Amino acid sequence: MRMLTRLCIACKLRRPLHCAAHCHGKIIEVTETEVNAGCRSLRLILDRRAVPLSEAANDSGFSTRAWTHVCDLWGRYWIIPLLPAVYSVVLFVIGDLRWEHVVISLTVAALGFATKATKAFFILTLPFLLMAWGDDAIRYLVPKFVTSDRVLGCSLRNAELALFSVGPNQTLPDYFALHHAPVFDVLAAIPYGIFWMIPMGYACWLFYADQPRLSYYLWSLLLAQFVAWFMWLAFPAAPPWYIQAHGCIIDASAPPTAAALLRVDHLLGIDYFQSFYSRGMTTFGALPSMHCAFPMIGLLTAWRAASWNTRPLHLLYAGSMIIASVYLDHHWLLDGLLGWLISAAAVIMVGAFLGGRFRGRRRCVGRLLTERHTATMGIRTAEQPCQDDTLLKISTKHS
Repeated sequence: MRMLTRLCIACKLRRPLHCAAHCHGKIIEVTETEVNAGCRSLRLILDRRAVPLSEAANDSGFSTRAWTHVCDLWGRYWIIPLLPAVYSVVLFVIGDLRWEHVVISLTVAALGFATKATKAFFILTLPFLLMAWGDDAIRYLVPKFVTSDRVLGCSLRNAELALFSVGPNQTLPDYFALHHAPVFDVLAAIPYGIFWMIPMGYACWLFYADQPRLSYYLWSLLLAQFVAWFMWLAFPAAPPWYIQAHGCIIDASAPPTAAALLRVDHLLGIDYFQSFYSRGMTTFGALPSMHCAFPMIGLLTAWRAASWNTRPLHLLYAGSMIIASVYLDHHWLLDGLLGWLISAAAVIMVGAFLGGRFRGRRRCVGRLLTERHTATMGIRTAEQPCQDDTLLKISTKHS
């Protein structure tokens, strides 16, 4: 009876069946005698007996076929879609696991392992996943960095008074705290209520409409978010509602709240906003305002590619968000303007890295990152014409 061994035709080594996916998708079966015959004889045997991996996999069990499918999609990087699950296990061990961690872990694993199309979507939206993870994980750094003696309280309010006062010792948040109406409360709550829904829906649309712009948009978001995380830890700042409620005395353990959005909860008989904001990672993350930064990044990355049919929507969203952030007592106007400044810097830097130089390429901006991802993970995409010689040179240089 001959002892058969599976070999990979690329690396010419004895490998289990699933490892063949790392090579050229073919395996063979040889005897131990043939394996020991030497490299030249083995190479001839390999060329003569190579069979498609799919044919060999069909004769194997479900677990082997599943593993072959995973390796065919990811190769040595198969662990990537399981990283949220690993994070969830760690949270379970320390007792901080929540239901959304489980949902995200299952969703990411399903996208990563289902098909090549879902894998492509997962890779292109990876910056979004990193932002969600960072927002959740940074809470463990807050107690070490956000202390009462380091929080910007009345000093930030004084800066607001010096630049944007609307009366004697009165800032815009102070004014709106005294002058508000239910109809304006609801209108201001709309952009805040859909803050996370808009980027997710926009990313899904860009995946089908303009994948290079999707990369441009999401990597700009991630870079701006990194800057915000640094500032929240290095320069923690009290929001207007905290100063109005507690004055200049800073208590680093004060829990976050929905502020003026509580009026909307009471008006509509719900607890959506209080439930959402009470789980925030810190009370003292007012500077900069990422509520204002996200719409501005969408506006800047879409400006050249969009037409005047959609530009007003971006302008309306960015303008309504900064007005709502001040009206609802969540941010000083300085917070929103700094968020806009960080957005512009992030878009310029990511655009420069991609070769766009922030001049806008209708279908070219973001192509470099897209090509890097697709080349690394084995995703095949349709060719897209690009007239930007600079981007083509950079892409060629890094390929």
